[in-house]
Amino acid sequence: MSRAKKIIAILVRIIPCLIILVFLTGGFFVPNDPTFADVTHRFGVPSAEYPLGTDSLGRCNLSRLLAGGTTTIGIVALGAALVSIIGTSLGLLMGSARSGKHMLAESALNAITAIPPIAYLIIFIAAWGNGIHTMLVAITVSLFLRLIKLIKSRTEVELGRAYILCARACGASPARVLFVHVLPNVAKDVIHFICLSSADMILAITAFSFIGLGMGDNVVDWGVMVADAHHYVIAYPELIGYPILCIVLTALAFNLLARSFESRGEVNA
Repeated sequence: MSRAKKIIAILVRIIPCLIILVFLTGGFFVPNDPTFADVTHRFGVPSAEYPLGTDSLGRCNLSRLLAGGTTTIGIVALGAALVSIIGTSLGLLMGSARSGKHMLAESALNAITAIPPIAYLIIFIAAWGNGIHTMLVAITVSLFLRLIKLIKSRTEVELGRAYILCARACGASPARVLFVHVLPNVAKDVIHFICLSSADMILAITAFSFIGLGMGDNVVDWGVMVADAHHYVIAYPELIGYPILCIVLTALAFNLLARSFESRGEVNA
């Protein structure tokens, strides 16, 4: 690989990570209270006090964008961590269990993964009410079930390879085979899945908030900003343009990260 290609490959990973990091931590550096409304300054133009102007209630657009990014990306980051740990662990265990008694569990898993995330959200809202925890559980449940299926399939493939047979012949325990030999070789698939799923989570969170299935009245996120601004899209298109641009940038960043892992070879045992 030439030097230029190496630099491009590094930038393809660094730039998306920087975009995600900016939005993840932006809520801690907001210039104004993102929930404070002052109708005397509604639809204000950009100024030193309000760098991106104000919305229909006089709230600072920049502060709401940064706070909304921290909320949205924070849920995505926590959800990605939970999905990675639970999905990978259960996928490895299910992939290593070849007994016929697990066919029923696999059939149930296939049925459950067919349920769309919005169905989970409606059920959990009915049980717990709106909130960040409700959104987090609804978004992650369907994803970690899909990751279990992916890792289960990849584990079954890896367990049939020669290096696993050699490890077993050398006396490696089942736990060592799974977590020392198999896990490094499916790690790329986990990262790729999580990056793509993170982009899906961003779109799902904003879509749910837009249709009113959000996280409560006092929580700022990009979907709420789009819902508030769509009434004024003709007169003030920038109000809806700001959050949509943030959604597109972060979703694109996660997709670029996923693409950057597609070309990597498998980890050697």
